[in-house]
Amino acid sequence: MKKFFALLSIAALAFATVACNPDDQKDQPQLPSAAGITPVVTVDGTVVTFALPEGTTGLIPIWYTNESGDFAFAGQGNPFQKTFFDAGTFKVRMYVSNSVGQSADYAEAEFTVEGQEGWNGYNYNSQFNIWKAGEDAGMDASYTWCSPGWAGEVSVPFTTNPYTLTVPGACSDRWQCQFHLVPGADVALSSEKNYDFSCIIELSKPAGVTVKVTDVASDDNFLFVTLDDMPAGENIYWMKNVKGIDASAVKIVFDFGYSEAGNEVKITRITLKDHANDDGTNAPDKEEPVTPEPPVDDSEYPADSYVFDVNGEGNLWKAALGNEMFFYYFCNGGDWNGVETETAEPSFLVKSGNSYAITLENGTNSQWQDQFFVWPGAGSYIALSDSKKYALQLKLTATVDTPAFFKIEQWAEGGPKHEGANIWEKGAVSIKAGEDLVITSKIISGVACDNVNLIFDFGGCTAGAVVTIKDICLQEYK
Repeated sequence: MKKFFALLSIAALAFATVACNPDDQKDQPQLPSAAGITPVVTVDGTVVTFALPEGTTGLIPIWYTNESGDFAFAGQGNPFQKTFFDAGTFKVRMYVSNSVGQSADYAEAEFTVEGQEGWNGYNYNSQFNIWKAGEDAGMDASYTWCSPGWAGEVSVPFTTNPYTLTVPGACSDRWQCQFHLVPGADVALSSEKNYDFSCIIELSKPAGVTVKVTDVASDDNFLFVTLDDMPAGENIYWMKNVKGIDASAVKIVFDFGYSEAGNEVKITRITLKDHANDDGTNAPDKEEPVTPEPPVDDSEYPADSYVFDVNGEGNLWKAALGNEMFFYYFCNGGDWNGVETETAEPSFLVKSGNSYAITLENGTNSQWQDQFFVWPGAGSYIALSDSKKYALQLKLTATVDTPAFFKIEQWAEGGPKHEGANIWEKGAVSIKAGEDLVITSKIISGVACDNVNLIFDFGGCTAGAVVTIKDICLQEYK
């Protein structure tokens, strides 16, 4: 049902007057005034139309609405339409403009919206939405990371609020198309509270979508992570009454790792709130989230009795010692201010045989802010044959607790990173200070390549941390 509102205009600001000769200005355009103009507001479900009274000419209306509490710019035009998802009574302020400029006064109208029927997520504009406070401070630290088919990193343009991107290539595995939303002001959580979360995810094609609310400082400290098959169109995603975590600042990670190329993604109305605060919505019950990690198939790993002979002739990595090449990308703080560098002699690296000690001078906040790659240089390439099987083991140690990430890829020509197809990925791990973290790959088979590339990341590290990669052993599995 359409509802029409016609309210008296309000002269909101006084005008300063300046003595002048009326004859000098009578033929000149004047700054317009909204006084005496009654904005027309029409409500049709959730769509509200704002317009000038019929017959008004020579003016362009500029609209401000207060669904977030304070008045904020909504748009301009005659007519102008805006969707209000939440029920409530709101106000619109209308300024008018012409060729001279915008009026100093405005006309104001009040209107009521009943909101969408059914469940449409938590109230984005509620005072209880703690995500919005961080979002309003800017989203400049947000970023994407995408490697369709693990075939090499691809730059993905995006926008923030609304959050949009287009999946650049067909993705076949989780985390191949990541979208990290990092608010400009810290959004803190407490383990003493429970939380609600919702957003709207619009897709042009079906996709497997991961949603993760996680500590900026550690990907291992997360509120929840889920993986859902979503159809094309508008999807309302929500979590209800989730046990909190202690985190001074969180970010939201969306991943479209199971998606066709060209999938157009739009994310809106992100809401995160304390479950104890009633925002006027009535969320359906939802099962407690379960981290959708696939079960480990122990048969795919070397047996516990299998021996990695680091110093033996069968260790293929020995051929690379003394002829390694490196890539690094180190940032400082939360900014993505690193420089991609390929070199044979990193200044921060101390090499000693099969040991690489890396001094991380600056602290960082996020994964991929401290990338370090190592591969055999020209003349020492390590080729793999698809008719053979292989296994890899290495150790990581650090002077302080440090987050880490590891995977082995095929080496590829071009670019400073030389990233090729993925061979095996361990993913995110945590190094405990003073302890050896042993990483053992699954049995590698069916891979044919001319060279390999070991990829590490220590993003989220403490300034001055020293991480050592040692005892790398890549050998034929027999």
